[in-house]
Amino acid sequence: MSVFSAVNVTTEKKLGKRISKAVTFFQRTWGLLGRKELKKDEGLYIPKCRSIHTFFMRFTIDVVFIDGDNRITRVVPSLVPFRIAFGPRNTAGVLELSAGTLKYNRCVAGDKISFILIRKEP
Repeated sequence: MSVFSAVNVTTEKKLGKRISKAVTFFQRTWGLLGRKELKKDEGLYIPKCRSIHTFFMRFTIDVVFIDGDNRITRVVPSLVPFRIAFGPRNTAGVLELSAGTLKYNRCVAGDKISFILIRKEP
């Protein structure tokens, strides 16, 4: 998986230093399942996705829905296990972050997110 850092350009706050991008069917289906935790500065970006679930997950996450221009369409702080979250119609991807990230970074709908490639894997 390719690894990115994610920055809220509007507030100039870094959301994560190690954001993986799920592009294959397996990566998108498996997501964060099987992990015991999501460490601070870690996350998962799932492009072409308008909803997520936390069924069978062991930890709470913060969720950011993003449109095609990388603008936030909706934020869901502290989504607990065994829940579902939907983005608005114009959602083009979902950024899953460690719980508490949104509390300290004050992301709101309309903010612009930038992804910076750190490592590309085949």
